[in-house]
Amino acid sequence: MHFNQAIINIIQIILLVLILFSVNKNYSKFKLLLKRTIVVILYFASKLFPRSKKIIVFGAENGMGFRGNPKYLFLEMVKNPGYQCIWITKSQQVVKELNEKGFTSYKHHSLKGIYYQLRAKLVIHSHSINDDFSKVLLGGAISYNTWHGVGLKKVWGAHSKTFSYKILHNSSFVKRFFGKLVLKTNSAGVNYVVSTSPRVSSYYPETFLVDKKNVIELGQVRNDIFFQDSEEDEKIPDYIKNNKVILYMPTHRNFGKLDTPINLVFDFEKLDEFCGKMGYLFIVKRHMYSSGSISKKYKNIIDVSNKSYDPQFLLKYTDILLTDYSSCYTDYLLLDRPVVFYCYDLEMYLQKSNEMYFDYFDVTPGPKPKEFHELLHSLKDMMEQPEQYREERERVLNIFYSKENQEQVLEKQVSFINNHIVKSKTRNTHVTGTDASF
Repeated sequence: MHFNQAIINIIQIILLVLILFSVNKNYSKFKLLLKRTIVVILYFASKLFPRSKKIIVFGAENGMGFRGNPKYLFLEMVKNPGYQCIWITKSQQVVKELNEKGFTSYKHHSLKGIYYQLRAKLVIHSHSINDDFSKVLLGGAISYNTWHGVGLKKVWGAHSKTFSYKILHNSSFVKRFFGKLVLKTNSAGVNYVVSTSPRVSSYYPETFLVDKKNVIELGQVRNDIFFQDSEEDEKIPDYIKNNKVILYMPTHRNFGKLDTPINLVFDFEKLDEFCGKMGYLFIVKRHMYSSGSISKKYKNIIDVSNKSYDPQFLLKYTDILLTDYSSCYTDYLLLDRPVVFYCYDLEMYLQKSNEMYFDYFDVTPGPKPKEFHELLHSLKDMMEQPEQYREERERVLNIFYSKENQEQVLEKQVSFINNHIVKSKTRNTHVTGTDASF
């Protein structure tokens, strides 16, 4: 059945492309159309490969890191002798580090990486299969998308500026038909996405283009580290653990293209003096798409953007979070600590970078300064009155995280994967926990 359908799909694609070539006078688009055609054909051809439910591939962080929700699922599921767990990455450094730890990891374009992507029944990831794997190899797999945060910003099918949205709302039947074939290559054969609450689940089908029944409210495994200690905590330096910390963790603006230079956002001389007076360290962890540098001359300001510290562990040891529109704050609400929202470019952000699912002012439980002098006042208020927004923090937390997902969730996610996705008869004989030393 799958073989016949895949062949039919490939024939349809070839015929459609031939028609498009014959009527399209703009031959400058030929190269792009040809590339997409090849991708679609390879994707549907990958459905022909037999897949084993014992083989599970994992990936995360746009293929560049061993981090996030998939990391903790991998560390737990690799204990199960009934599974062959493979970490797929685009980083040779990640391959080296994991192999040295005794795990199995391959680059996405290596022969073994290609083989296991074609043979895996299940792929577990934190972004899209296009970002974390070689998507043309996963047409016949099951996707378990843990996602990488719960936030305000519209993405994928819900964002009017994305390829997905434009294709789905295109007035041309031919463009919609072919475009949907391209869109399919950004998803696997069957797709699940992990949600955290009923409110979040309400917009995930439109966002991720999945069936409502395949949106599962199982929380974010990466937040389990808030509720337990492990050897991973030792990677966070003592100067962060032993001091009062303000963590600045902003989002990206159009993948860094609209970022304001950080020296125009802060007066670091005044900020350094302020932090020294109040007895705080100001730690900067910018988004992976951001760039720039901060002088090392400041005593109380430290930029760790180029360090490999896991952001969740930085949040764990933070006393006050300073952010803007980043989803990191919804995770941080689990710790019930103050958040300050420095929204100095809110109008520009909404117009040119991202649309939002919510009214920004309704779901940001903390002061929202727009000017630097206001920021210092807000930080001082939160230092002196950390309880000030507690009720609001709890209200917003309950929007993004249902009560049952405000605690450790690893065990129930592994159970769901075993019993409802892979439907494996094998059982993990090890104790569930994130006590791995990696």
